[in-house]
Amino acid sequence: MSNLQKSKQFLRSFFYSNIHQIPHVIKKFTLFYTLRKDISSNSLVKISSFLELISFQRPVFIRAKNSSLFLKIRKGAPMGLKITLRKGRLSYFLNYLIWQIFPNVKNFNLNTKFIKLKKNKINSVFFAIVDPFAFSILTNFYFFFKSCINLKILVSFSNVSTKNETFFHTRYLKLPI
Repeated sequence: MSNLQKSKQFLRSFFYSNIHQIPHVIKKFTLFYTLRKDISSNSLVKISSFLELISFQRPVFIRAKNSSLFLKIRKGAPMGLKITLRKGRLSYFLNYLIWQIFPNVKNFNLNTKFIKLKKNKINSVFFAIVDPFAFSILTNFYFFFKSCINLKILVSFSNVSTKNETFFHTRYLKLPI
Protein backbone atom coordinates (compact mmCIF):
# COMPACT_ATOMS: atom_id res chain seq x y z
CA MET A 1 0.00 0.00 0.00
CA SER A 2 1.53 3.32 -1.03
CA ASN A 3 1.35 6.52 1.02
CA LEU A 4 -1.32 7.93 -1.31
CA GLN A 5 -3.49 4.83 -0.91
CA LYS A 6 -2.94 4.92 2.86
CA SER A 7 -3.96 8.58 3.08
CA LYS A 8 -7.09 7.97 0.97
CA GLN A 9 -8.04 5.03 3.16
CA PHE A 10 -7.40 7.14 6.26
CA LEU A 11 -9.65 9.91 4.88
CA ARG A 12 -12.46 7.42 4.24
CA SER A 13 -12.09 5.55 7.53
CA PHE A 14 -11.77 8.45 9.97
CA PHE A 15 -13.71 11.21 8.18
CA TYR A 16 -11.04 13.86 7.87
CA SER A 17 -12.04 16.93 5.89
CA ASN A 18 -8.49 17.81 4.87
CA ILE A 19 -5.57 15.61 3.83
CA HIS A 20 -3.25 17.66 6.07
CA GLN A 21 -5.14 16.48 9.16
CA ILE A 22 -3.86 12.93 8.64
CA PRO A 23 -1.27 12.08 11.31
CA HIS A 24 2.27 11.16 10.37
CA VAL A 25 3.19 7.55 10.80
CA ILE A 26 5.88 7.44 13.52
CA LYS A 27 7.34 10.20 15.61
CA LYS A 28 10.02 8.17 17.45
CA PHE A 29 11.17 4.73 18.55
CA THR A 30 12.49 4.36 22.09
CA LEU A 31 14.53 1.28 22.98
CA PHE A 32 15.23 0.84 26.67
CA TYR A 33 16.33 -1.47 29.43
CA THR A 34 15.48 -0.90 33.05
CA LEU A 35 17.55 -2.86 35.52
CA ARG A 36 16.55 -4.08 38.94
CA LYS A 37 18.27 -4.16 42.32
CA ASP A 38 22.06 -4.10 42.40
CA ILE A 39 23.49 -2.98 39.10
CA SER A 40 27.04 -3.91 38.39
CA SER A 41 29.09 -1.91 35.94
CA ASN A 42 29.65 -5.14 34.02
CA SER A 43 25.93 -5.57 33.28
CA LEU A 44 25.63 -1.91 32.26
CA VAL A 45 28.50 -2.36 29.81
CA LYS A 46 26.87 -5.48 28.36
CA ILE A 47 23.52 -3.79 27.85
CA SER A 48 25.14 -0.63 26.52
CA SER A 49 27.08 -2.60 23.91
CA PHE A 50 23.94 -4.61 23.07
CA LEU A 51 21.89 -1.48 22.40
CA GLU A 52 24.73 0.11 20.45
CA LEU A 53 25.12 -2.97 18.24
CA ILE A 54 21.45 -3.22 17.31
CA SER A 55 20.75 0.49 16.78
CA PHE A 56 24.16 1.93 15.75
CA GLN A 57 23.70 4.74 18.26
CA ARG A 58 25.08 5.34 21.76
CA PRO A 59 22.64 4.77 24.65
CA VAL A 60 21.94 7.29 27.42
CA PHE A 61 21.82 6.31 31.09
CA ILE A 62 18.48 6.47 32.89
CA ARG A 63 19.14 7.75 36.40
CA ALA A 64 17.00 7.56 39.54
CA LYS A 65 15.16 10.82 40.23
CA ASN A 66 14.51 10.04 43.89
CA SER A 67 16.15 7.79 46.42
CA SER A 68 14.19 4.82 47.72
CA LEU A 69 15.12 3.02 50.90
CA PHE A 70 12.74 0.16 50.11
CA LEU A 71 14.29 -0.47 46.68
CA LYS A 72 17.82 0.37 47.90
CA ILE A 73 18.34 2.99 45.19
CA ARG A 74 20.19 6.24 45.65
CA LYS A 75 19.30 9.44 43.86
CA GLY A 76 21.28 9.71 40.62
CA ALA A 77 22.17 6.01 40.51
CA PRO A 78 21.92 4.43 37.03
CA MET A 79 18.70 2.44 36.61
CA GLY A 80 18.92 1.55 32.93
CA LEU A 81 19.74 2.66 29.41
CA LYS A 82 17.70 4.10 26.58
CA ILE A 83 18.01 5.12 22.94
CA THR A 84 15.60 7.33 21.02
CA LEU A 85 15.56 6.84 17.26
CA ARG A 86 14.16 9.46 14.89
CA LYS A 87 14.04 10.07 11.11
CA GLY A 88 16.65 8.09 9.13
CA ARG A 89 17.76 5.75 11.88
CA LEU A 90 14.13 5.14 12.78
CA SER A 91 13.22 4.02 9.26
CA TYR A 92 16.32 1.80 9.06
CA PHE A 93 15.58 0.17 12.42
CA LEU A 94 11.89 -0.26 11.55
CA ASN A 95 12.75 -2.12 8.35
CA TYR A 96 15.29 -4.22 10.23
CA LEU A 97 12.72 -4.99 12.94
CA ILE A 98 9.91 -5.97 10.57
CA TRP A 99 11.91 -8.02 8.06
CA GLN A 100 14.59 -9.66 10.19
CA ILE A 101 13.66 -9.58 13.87
CA PHE A 102 9.91 -10.31 14.04
CA PRO A 103 10.19 -13.52 11.98
CA ASN A 104 12.84 -14.80 14.46
CA VAL A 105 10.98 -13.89 17.66
CA LYS A 106 9.43 -16.91 19.38
CA ASN A 107 8.03 -15.32 22.54
CA PHE A 108 6.52 -12.00 21.60
CA ASN A 109 5.36 -10.02 24.63
CA LEU A 110 2.87 -7.30 23.77
CA ASN A 111 1.82 -5.07 26.65
CA THR A 112 -0.75 -2.93 24.86
CA LYS A 113 -4.20 -4.49 24.81
CA PHE A 114 -6.40 -2.38 22.55
CA ILE A 115 -9.66 -4.01 23.64
CA LYS A 116 -9.15 -3.66 27.40
CA LEU A 117 -8.04 -0.03 27.36
CA LYS A 118 -10.62 2.41 28.63
CA LYS A 119 -8.88 5.53 27.37
CA ASN A 120 -9.89 6.45 23.85
CA LYS A 121 -6.74 8.44 23.08
CA ILE A 122 -3.60 6.35 22.64
CA ASN A 123 -0.57 7.59 20.74
CA SER A 124 1.97 4.90 21.56
CA VAL A 125 2.44 1.14 21.53
CA PHE A 126 4.72 -0.69 23.94
CA PHE A 127 6.13 -4.19 23.45
CA ALA A 128 9.08 -6.28 24.60
CA ILE A 129 11.41 -8.69 22.83
CA VAL A 130 12.46 -11.37 25.30
CA ASP A 131 15.13 -13.20 23.31
CA PRO A 132 18.20 -11.06 22.50
CA PHE A 133 19.33 -13.59 19.89
CA ALA A 134 16.50 -12.69 17.55
CA PHE A 135 19.04 -10.09 16.42
CA SER A 136 21.36 -11.98 14.08
CA ILE A 137 24.29 -9.68 14.94
CA LEU A 138 24.47 -11.12 18.46
CA THR A 139 24.60 -14.85 17.72
CA ASN A 140 28.41 -14.91 17.66
CA PHE A 141 28.56 -13.36 21.14
CA TYR A 142 26.24 -15.77 22.97
CA PHE A 143 28.07 -15.85 26.33
CA PHE A 144 28.41 -12.08 26.47
CA PHE A 145 24.75 -11.23 25.73
CA LYS A 146 22.84 -14.17 27.23
CA SER A 147 21.85 -12.10 30.28
CA CYS A 148 20.38 -9.25 28.19
CA ILE A 149 16.70 -10.14 28.13
CA ASN A 150 13.51 -8.08 27.80
CA LEU A 151 14.37 -5.31 25.38
CA LYS A 152 11.49 -2.86 25.68
CA ILE A 153 10.39 -0.88 22.62
CA LEU A 154 8.04 2.11 22.69
CA VAL A 155 6.62 3.27 19.35
CA SER A 156 5.22 6.83 19.52
CA PHE A 157 2.89 8.19 16.86
CA SER A 158 2.34 11.89 16.27
CA ASN A 159 -1.06 13.60 16.06
CA VAL A 160 -3.07 10.43 16.65
CA SER A 161 -6.40 11.16 18.24
CA THR A 162 -8.02 7.73 18.81
CA LYS A 163 -6.99 4.17 19.53
CA ASN A 164 -8.54 3.09 16.21
CA GLU A 165 -6.08 5.34 14.38
CA THR A 166 -3.19 3.86 16.36
CA PHE A 167 -4.42 0.38 15.50
CA PHE A 168 -4.63 1.39 11.82
CA HIS A 169 -1.03 2.64 11.92
CA THR A 170 0.24 -0.57 13.50
CA ARG A 171 -1.56 -2.64 10.86
CA TYR A 172 -0.11 -0.42 8.12
CA LEU A 173 3.41 -0.89 9.50
CA LYS A 174 2.84 -4.65 9.86
CA LEU A 175 3.63 -4.65 13.57
CA PRO A 176 2.37 -7.93 15.11
CA ILE A 177 -0.33 -6.61 17.42
